[in-house]
Amino acid sequence: MQNRHRRLLTVAIAASLAAVLPAALPAPRAEAATPSATTLTLSSSSVRHGEMIWITGKVTAGGKASAHRKVVVEQRFHGGAWRTVATSTTSSSGAYSVRQRPTKEFTYRARALASSTRAADASPSRTVELTVGARVLSARASILGSRLGAPSGATTKATIAGDRVTYRSYGKGMLVQVSSAATRTWFVYGDILAAYRKNGGPKGSLGVPIADPKCGLLESGCVQRFTHGSIYDNKHTKGVVAKGTGRKTEIIAAARSQLGYLQKSYNNSKFNVWVGHRGAWCSVFQSWAAVASGNPGVIPKHATWAKFLADVRAHEKIGHTPKVGALVFFDTITDGSTAATHVGLVTKVHASTIETIEANTSTPGTGGQGRGVYAKERPRSWALYYAYPEY
Repeated sequence: MQNRHRRLLTVAIAASLAAVLPAALPAPRAEAATPSATTLTLSSSSVRHGEMIWITGKVTAGGKASAHRKVVVEQRFHGGAWRTVATSTTSSSGAYSVRQRPTKEFTYRARALASSTRAADASPSRTVELTVGARVLSARASILGSRLGAPSGATTKATIAGDRVTYRSYGKGMLVQVSSAATRTWFVYGDILAAYRKNGGPKGSLGVPIADPKCGLLESGCVQRFTHGSIYDNKHTKGVVAKGTGRKTEIIAAARSQLGYLQKSYNNSKFNVWVGHRGAWCSVFQSWAAVASGNPGVIPKHATWAKFLADVRAHEKIGHTPKVGALVFFDTITDGSTAATHVGLVTKVHASTIETIEANTSTPGTGGQGRGVYAKERPRSWALYYAYPEY
């Protein structure tokens, strides 16, 4: 009975306190992220195949510039899935800019990613129309406008390899009009133009451009192809040249731009970071060179050597004749067996040797120290076999 009275008294006291004490304060609400607004503008909504465009815009939040925001630029074709083609970070004024060379009538949009204080946002979409027809130098100069600058030299005309060529320098680049089956005009600028001029310009060893630069690549890279070679450039290097013909020169130029790179520690390089796996990276580097030059898929991309080798052997043509642009496979382990353990990219072929670009290899003559990316000259007899990517 006494216990029952105690329980009743406890309930009564609790009820009395609840009546006189203030109600518990509500939990503080999380502050809502400030809404963002993103714009997107195309430098031209009507281009010829091979011409580049600038995609620019601005991100604001609460009516003010949203600085240092990551912006993802995406494209899709005829209502398909959106695919990321470039990333950028806004300036102090909230502005961003990327470059693209459309190959189809793509629709583009920009997405400002969310931050701790800013909400995510997507711009209205904009579509680029691909058109056909001639494009003479004066018309291209008018389209590029301030991105080209004022003329800084006289117009030069020449016949180069059977083509009628007209070119002129401007404050921010050079226009090269090439008249063969059709008349088209291409833009060369920046570090690529500096390397092009160093090699003689339109009358030099690289010949004339066959398109505008292809930009928005890894490490802010660009690559431009000419009739006799390619020039690759990114934020870490300037105008690296590979002479020859075809898409293989784009990949060779990108690979050559990394010569002298040293791994951070054993089996740990920036190429490992790129592929998301720490381990042997001679094959990963070759995959990186293809993607960095705007040729994804030409060389398989795999995180491990075993998967790379299996893919190459299953899907690439294999042979024993050295060719520029071929992947060459070696056996570098002297355990009595014969199996491919290393890969390089062939850049030159001689009577008894081949020149290559190889990664996860040592500096020539240092006995294994300083593993990185190097140019090598190997006896042809060392090659187990070659794989020939479809350039």
